[in-house]
Parts: sequence; C-alpha cells; structure tokens
Amino acid sequence: MPSRLKVGDTVAVVATARAVDYESVEAGVKILIGWGLEVELGKALYHRHQLFAGTDQERLEDLQRALDNPRIKAIFCARGGYGTTRILDTISWKLFTRYPKWVCGFSDITALLCHIHSLGYACLHSTMPQLFNGDNAVHDHESLRAALFDLEVKLEAAAYPENSIGVCDGLLVGGNLSLLAHLFGTRSEVDTKGKILIIEEVDEYLYHLDRMMVQLKRTGKLQQLAGLIVGHLTKMKEGDLKFGMSAAGVIRSHLHDEDIPIGFGFPFGHHSPNLVVPLGMNGHLEVTEHGSKLTFP
Repeated sequence: MPSRLKVGDTVAVVATARAVDYESVEAGVKILIGWGLEVELGKALYHRHQLFAGTDQERLEDLQRALDNPRIKAIFCARGGYGTTRILDTISWKLFTRYPKWVCGFSDITALLCHIHSLGYACLHSTMPQLFNGDNAVHDHESLRAALFDLEVKLEAAAYPENSIGVCDGLLVGGNLSLLAHLFGTRSEVDTKGKILIIEEVDEYLYHLDRMMVQLKRTGKLQQLAGLIVGHLTKMKEGDLKFGMSAAGVIRSHLHDEDIPIGFGFPFGHHSPNLVVPLGMNGHLEVTEHGSKLTFP
C-alpha cells in the first residue's frame, strides 16, 4: 500500500480522459496547495484534441511521467468523461511497482483503478480536482484529504428495502458499472471472486443497467462475491416503454440466488456526497436492518 501523505509532499494532477475546465481545475489545485502539497501539473493538462485533454500520446506521457517519478506521492486525475482506456494498454508499470503512489479518481478513471488493484496495489475511488469546488463538495474533498493523510475511511448508509442483511470481509474492487463491463475480456478485467464489489452508475436507461447486470452475471462476476456495495444511481432513466422497477430493484433482481450482504445507498459516485472508497484494500461490510457500514480494520 502507498504511504500516507504528509505536508510538503509532491503530487501530480493529470488528465487522462476528457478535456478539462480550466477555472474548475485551477480551483481544485488551490485546494491541494492549501493541504500543504507541492503540485505538479501535467504538460497537456489544459490541452484539447477532439473531446480529449490532448492527444492519446500527450495524455499517456503526462500519466507516465507521474507514475515513474519517485518524488510524486499521489496522482489526482483531473476529471473523468471518456478516454482513459484508449491509453491503458500502453502504460508501463515497471517504475510504479518500485515507487507505488496513490492514484485517485472515479467514473472513467475506474479503468485505471481496476488495472492498479489487479496489480496488487491500493488506490482511491474518489472525487477529482475539477469537482472540488462544486456545490456541497467540501465533504467530498475532505474525505479524500483524510484518506490520504490519515488513512481514515468509514462509510455508512441508511437501511434500504433492497438490502440483504449480513457481514463479510474482503478486498474491495469495482467502480463505475459501465466501465467494469467495458473492461471485460481485457487485461484490466476485474476479478470479483471472494471480493467486495462496489458499483455506481449515472445517466443510463434502466434497460441498459439491466443489460450490464446480465453481463456481470453471465461472466460469473456475481457468483462467489463476498459482498456488494451500491453507491449513487444518479439520473437513471426510463425508455419509451417502462422497465417496471427501480434502478435498485434492477440490480437486486440479479442477486436473489446469492446469499451475501448487499448494501444500497452508499455515499459515493456521480452525486454528492462522493466519499472515498479505497480499492485493493481489505474492508469489513456489515448490513443490518438499521443500515450498512463499511470499515477498514
């Protein structure tokens, strides 16, 4: 596991996906500086090529420099969107494995996080600098600061009718559901056997959500789970024909044969609060009739 941060450490902000908003990212960088960190910006951070933050080669080079540099103790992906998987297979991990560091992000960054924890290293499913200054974002980036400096993480959720009561321990894996499905059949495919899987989703039709859950089930990703944690299901949509159940109901319908703890409504994903979930670390999930709790003993 990477070391916790301390005041004076150097970190990097890079863009691996969609073009960023200058003012929003600059505001996020100021918050990182306020934490007492030295911040290095990717050379192509504010570039634009098509819808991306620079060409694939430019984005790759920025990320590779940050991964290879032993002075850099954490990498903050500036935003998500789309584009990270376009460079994923050309990344060299040789120096990262010698100098492991925290990599932080969510959404499209799920692809990068999944590859990192498949290598056996922890990373953080978290908010990103472009979002640091958004409405109600203080709790989100404070959660990230606490995780990086103090390794303090604890998440709780209210009781949900779709919950399944139980307790389990396991390594946490997962992220955005669309990206998890996108990674099937690649070197970055998530291994869920004996693990606690986390999922969240945004702006999808309910039948798309169902199709992705079917894919998880048919590829064996829902069998032999230790547990399932569901974050925000944001702006989920009906098509012209009603699907006939809620987003939570769609997910739960594919797990009736699995006797595992399942907790809905956890505070992470494409809505605030978007609190940190460490991936590639062992967690303890407890789901009771009163709610759910995830801790890291």
